[in-house]
Amino acid sequence: MEITSKKWLKVRTIILLVFFLLLFIALVSRAFQLQVLSAERLQKIANKQHNKVLLIPPERGIIIDRNGEKLAASLTAESIFADPSKIADPKETAEKISSLLQINKKTTEEKLSTDRSFSWLARKISPELADRVEKANIPGIFVVKEPKRFYPNGTLAGPLIGFVGLDDSGLEGLEMVYDRDLKGNPMKLVWAQDAKKKKLYSRVDNSDANQGDSANLILTIDSRIQHLAETHLKEAVKSKGAKGGVVIVMNPRTGEMLALANEAGFDPNNFSAYQVGDLKNKAITDCFDPGSTFKPFMAAGALEEGAAQETDRFYCENGNYRVANRVIHEAKRKRHGVLTFSEIIKYSSNIGSAKVAEKLGKDKFYQYITKFGFGTKTGIDLHGESSG
Repeated sequence: MEITSKKWLKVRTIILLVFFLLLFIALVSRAFQLQVLSAERLQKIANKQHNKVLLIPPERGIIIDRNGEKLAASLTAESIFADPSKIADPKETAEKISSLLQINKKTTEEKLSTDRSFSWLARKISPELADRVEKANIPGIFVVKEPKRFYPNGTLAGPLIGFVGLDDSGLEGLEMVYDRDLKGNPMKLVWAQDAKKKKLYSRVDNSDANQGDSANLILTIDSRIQHLAETHLKEAVKSKGAKGGVVIVMNPRTGEMLALANEAGFDPNNFSAYQVGDLKNKAITDCFDPGSTFKPFMAAGALEEGAAQETDRFYCENGNYRVANRVIHEAKRKRHGVLTFSEIIKYSSNIGSAKVAEKLGKDKFYQYITKFGFGTKTGIDLHGESSG
């Protein structure tokens, strides 16, 4: 009996040891799964539940002309956002904040009634309004600083520079073309919260070495030449009764753009007040007839191919020259008899140019037109360029 009892005790002991060994192995396996195999996935879930991130754009890079004159810069402005999870009475809060900010009460109440923990209420407002909100000290309503784009010269080079939207993204002009460089990478404002979504603390996440790394943009434009071009263009359009006009000033030795003016410009500081058509950079997007400025390119082809010499003489038909079913006239009804090749260019004779072009031949003329770049884009770093 005693031997049987000892054997049973030994069996029970072994069973308990095996049970605890299996339990230990199961616990270690589970811990290994949680701490090692699933660690990354669980860490992401925990961060999502306990951490909230607000992306704050860094100060946008400045745009300056060739002389260092600022054409676009960034100032600091206040914006208002809400954490609906901290608002006990959305209706009452909506009444207070809409009264302070002069915004729609119904829309505000809808934003405050969501189950989200973040909602914009007003962006880039005046310091006076932001000060009122801070002094009101409304639970769940917060003030954050954001960069705001400012154009110190108003309408100067507006279509060229372009503008940015509320989210600090370039929407037109150079602001859009170089948006990624000017904008940089957003700063991360991270705050932790408990199970009841109560905010514990906030911090700036500096783990990304590239965040806030915005670049400045230096133009070939000379703001003084740009101002003169715009001023004289407006005067010329007004005095001639024209529908509009553009002026492009270039350095002929380097091809650098010194000024690019549109008669119908706009102020990027208040771009929403203008019609969509006024925001176009017509010097880039619109095609135009080169007129008599095209004659030197024809002349270059004729000289290169030996179709004409400077001293060659052409009869200019006294102002009327029929080609097929068209009659070519001289400008301002002028009449020319015989002109040398040089005089044809000097007096800008339409008939003389047509006769030289006939000697050059349409195929050769077309080759030179394309070699000079007509009908193709220049590749200028501006949006919406037409091929002409």
